[in-house]
Amino acid sequence: MESNVKMIEETLCISASYAAELFGVHRNTLAQWVKLGMPKKKSGWYPLKECFDWVLEYRLGGEDGDEEGEPKTDAAKKLKHEARLKEQQAEAAEFKNAVIKGQYISRDEVISELQRFFTSLKRSMSGYSRTIAMEVAPYVSPELVREIEQSISDKTNAVLQQMSVRGVYHAKKGRK
Repeated sequence: MESNVKMIEETLCISASYAAELFGVHRNTLAQWVKLGMPKKKSGWYPLKECFDWVLEYRLGGEDGDEEGEPKTDAAKKLKHEARLKEQQAEAAEFKNAVIKGQYISRDEVISELQRFFTSLKRSMSGYSRTIAMEVAPYVSPELVREIEQSISDKTNAVLQQMSVRGVYHAKKGRK
């Protein structure tokens, strides 16, 4: 190990082979990094601290990045976007697996089922006013029975109309 480390001009330096091993890259990559600005003391020797700081900056874009939180270097940006891509691919695979397992249904199937449901609901609600009118008929006058039936029918139609247009019913404030 001693041949991998030595002092050059009062700076602790490591050999090219040891630097490649330490940073987990090929020696050719070190040569490319030198062209990109990685410090080098002399042929085959690299200042340990400066190189470590440079590699950290190069690979991760430093701790702070730019003002928007984006990494500074192209390599760090690439790494960040590749990580984002991998996350999205994993989400897509999860969704695909859920579809295969039958945990999701198609849009057309949902629309068809909802149309059937609301058609049935409309029919049920339309007959509701007649049912209530017949229930109260023995206790009130025939004119009042017709008014009750019409009032319930109007309110029911208003609710159904509002739901069909906006999808949500907003009750009007009652009179005081």
